[in-house]
Parts: sequence; structure tokens; C-alpha cells
Amino acid sequence: MTTSTNHLLSVPNNTHRNWWKDRSLRLNLLHCAGCCLCVFYLGYDQALLAALQAIPAWNAYFNTPTGTTLGLIASSLYFPGLFASFFGSWVSMKYGRKPTVWIGSVLIIIGTFVNTFATTTAIFCGGRVLIGAGGAITKVAAPALLNEIAHPRIRSVVAASYYGWFFLGSSLSSWLCLAGLYIPNDWSWRMPCMFQLLAPILVIAITFTGPESPRFLINQGRNDQALDVLAKYHANGKVDDPLVQLEYSEICAALESEGEEHKSSWMDLVRTKGNRRRITMAILMACGTNWTGSGLLGYYLTPILASVGIKDPKQTTSLNGGLALFNLLSCELAATQADRISRRVSFFVSGAGMISSIAIVTGMSATFAAGKQAFGIPTVPFIFIFFFFYDIAWMALPFHYCTEIMPFHLRTKGLAIFTAVQTFANGFNQFVNPIAFKAITWRFYIVYIVINAAYAVYFFFFLIDSRGMSLESTTLLFDYPRKEARQRAEEEMQARVAARAEAAMTKADLKTENSEIELVEDAAELNKDGNMYKA
Repeated sequence: MTTSTNHLLSVPNNTHRNWWKDRSLRLNLLHCAGCCLCVFYLGYDQALLAALQAIPAWNAYFNTPTGTTLGLIASSLYFPGLFASFFGSWVSMKYGRKPTVWIGSVLIIIGTFVNTFATTTAIFCGGRVLIGAGGAITKVAAPALLNEIAHPRIRSVVAASYYGWFFLGSSLSSWLCLAGLYIPNDWSWRMPCMFQLLAPILVIAITFTGPESPRFLINQGRNDQALDVLAKYHANGKVDDPLVQLEYSEICAALESEGEEHKSSWMDLVRTKGNRRRITMAILMACGTNWTGSGLLGYYLTPILASVGIKDPKQTTSLNGGLALFNLLSCELAATQADRISRRVSFFVSGAGMISSIAIVTGMSATFAAGKQAFGIPTVPFIFIFFFFYDIAWMALPFHYCTEIMPFHLRTKGLAIFTAVQTFANGFNQFVNPIAFKAITWRFYIVYIVINAAYAVYFFFFLIDSRGMSLESTTLLFDYPRKEARQRAEEEMQARVAARAEAAMTKADLKTENSEIELVEDAAELNKDGNMYKA
């Protein structure tokens, strides 16, 4: 697959070609990593809830929750996001991306303490509600901040790796729960709950030293500050760097074309055909992150393994940890190819692989349920294979893609709806999954085969490849028909930049002309005063 080149990368730039040898790129990557840590909580929680079900002390303390009770515990993390994400969008556009991330992180910290010291199921759920609200707020601002501060050379790869940090959290959680099995009291489950503090503390510490989004700053009229941010992190402080100047021109042209923020509203998401296509894609991708099978195989891995004969807590927890590490590697590997492999190809390969894997798991589980014990253990490798195909598209791309296709003034609004829909879909899914799986066991997998097939058809007709394009050009893609969208979006952005440059030159010429007229008038006035003095 050939690489599609971002036009910004053909411009001279005052940075070293190797990021690890360049101070501004190292700092830029550090601050991007702070944004990526915002999804750590969700991965940590997924593995935590799956692993807690294998810890005897947790089951004894909360009376071995199953069915509706377990579904309520799982979904309590998600439902707050239905409202918190919209609050996050408002804060993000009024006060900035960074303060929004901090508010969400503080709520996660408070919720973690509530979870750790919970004495009843209701209090445990209450802690998860706070964590879910904080997480939803950060998930609105963090992807926007990440895409808006990242150097063009690294933006696609770092943004595609964003949701992969989910598995960094799930990996740590799984291994801490394994360690918890060797603690002979309630701290066997309280200890891994407590470590959920790690990520939000790091997020606050890292982003505190980082920049605000230059797009937000320009939108607030703080153009000089935005230009300084671009120069510091994209060109080692060189304000007249060609790349910095081109980025600045494109951002200004895009924002001027979009209009003022106070003129935009939530209805703008459906006012034009292009925006309706954007928000439809965002909603369907939000549902797909958990409605393609990962939610069932992730949150409820313990009962799924039990259904094929794997019931030992240490085996179950070890498999959770191993799967998390495998997912982390798969997702980050896919992210490194974000500028090489088409978004369309990624989703088609992912869909075909997931359908095949689920079909095999379904067949083996059905055979095991029929009494053939030899088909239990072979199910496990295909769960790993399923997640590999899931990771290369559904973990690497949805947040990245839905962030970059939204114009600036609709970006956090689009992300708020993405997060709210994802929250509702995941919460509903996590509530239904244990009930349905308990009722019909392996037959429930067939639902996910049908859903994956439907997504493949939709993507074939409507998904537009954004690979190798600048952020400002990508925001224009959905204003044009799919087959010609890339070319027309690039041409439109070039036209906007040229028009802005021409307008600036005209303004400068008028200013010069007015200055000359003023000089002539001043000279005439001085001459008149001189003649009067002589008289």
C-alpha cells in the first residue's frame, strides 16, 4: 500500500527528521501522551470488572453478582456520559481543551476513592458513576486537543494510537488483579481499584505543562499566542518557519470560513448534507466500538471462559492480562501504519476477520456445549484472533476519524454526541450482554456476526479515506461525493488559503495607500501652515 503524502510535510521545517533527536517534537509527543492517557481509565475498568469476577474476595463481599446486578454494575460507568459529554463540549469551547481534561480527571480521582472504599454494591456503583462522568468529559476534549496540538508529521500515528492506550490500562489492571489473588483479605480487590488513580494524576501533571489548542486560541482572538505555540512545538520556536506559517494560514482560513462560534449551534450538525453525513458516521462508529463483539468478549471474558471449561481464577486472570498485552501491541502496530493503509481497507479487513473469528468461536462453543469437551480450550486462540482484527480498525480509528472529519466549531459537539452515543450503546450493551449470554449462551454470538456484516456494507458506500491529509483539509471531506472528496477537499483548502493571502495583500495595499494619502495631506497642511507664518 503506497503512502498518501500530507502536503504540509513537503514544506521546509525547523525540526530533526528523527523525533527523538528534536526537543520540540519530544515535548509535543509527551503532551500528546498526556491526552492518550485519558482513555486509560476505560481500559483499566474493563479489565478490572472482568478480573474482579475471578477474585473470590470480591465475589464474597458483593454476593457474587450475576445477571441484572452484574449488568447494572457494568453499565453504571457508562450512563453518566449521556449528560457529562455535553457539559464537556460546552466547557471545551468556552474555557479551553485543557481545563476540560482537568475537570474530568478530578472526577475520576474522586470516583476511584469511592470505589476503593465501597462497602455496598450501591456505593461501588456510585464510584463508577463518578468515574464514568469524568471519563466522558475527558473523552470529548482529549482527542480534540491531541489532534490540534500534534505536529503534522506525527498527528495521524499518534491520534490513531489514542484509543490503544485503553489496553495499557487493561493490561495493568489485569496483572494487578492477578497479584490481588495472593492477598488474603478485602485488599485483594481494593488494591487494584485504588491504582485507577495513576492515569488521571499523570494526565493533570503532563497537560499542565503543555499548550492549549492553537485553534482554540485563534478562535478566541489570541492569534499571537497561537502562533507562538505552533512555533515552539512544531519548529523549535522559529515563528517564520514555512511549516508554521502554512499551518497558521490554513487554521485561520478554516476558522474564518466556518464563522464565529456564537453563530454555530447543535442544529448545525444536521443543517447541511455534509454535516449530516459526518454525524451519521460518528454515531454509527460510536455504536460499533462495542456492538461488534468486543464488549461481550471483553467485559464478560470470565463467564465466557467458564462456558468452555476454564474456571480456575489464576488461569482466567492470566488470560485477561495476556489478552490486554496482545491488544496493546496489535493496536499500536496498526497505529504505526495509519499513514500507509487506507481507512477503508482497515475496516474491511477488520470486519472480515471478526466475522470469521466469531463464527469459529460460535461453532466451537456450540460443540463444547453439546458435550465434546475437546473443543473448549481451542476457543481461546480465536478470541485473541478476533481482538487482533478488532484492534486494527475499531480501536485505532473511530475517535481519530470522527475528530478529524469535524470542522473546528463542531468538533467538540460531534465528539460529545459520539461519546454520548457510545456511552448509551455500551451501557445498554453491557446491561443486556450478561442477561442474553446467560439465557442463550453461544447463540448470542450470531447477533454480532450480523452486525459486523451490516457495518461492512455501510462502510463500502460511505466511508471516505482521510489518510495522509492535513487536519484542515480532512474537515472538508464530507462536503463532497466519496470518490472525488479527497481531491476537491485539498483544492478547496488551497483556494481558501490563497484567498486569505490575497485579502491580506489587498488590505496591506489599502493600508499603504491610505498612509501615503495621509502623508500627502500632512505635507499639504504643513505647507499651508508655513505660508500662513510667512504672511
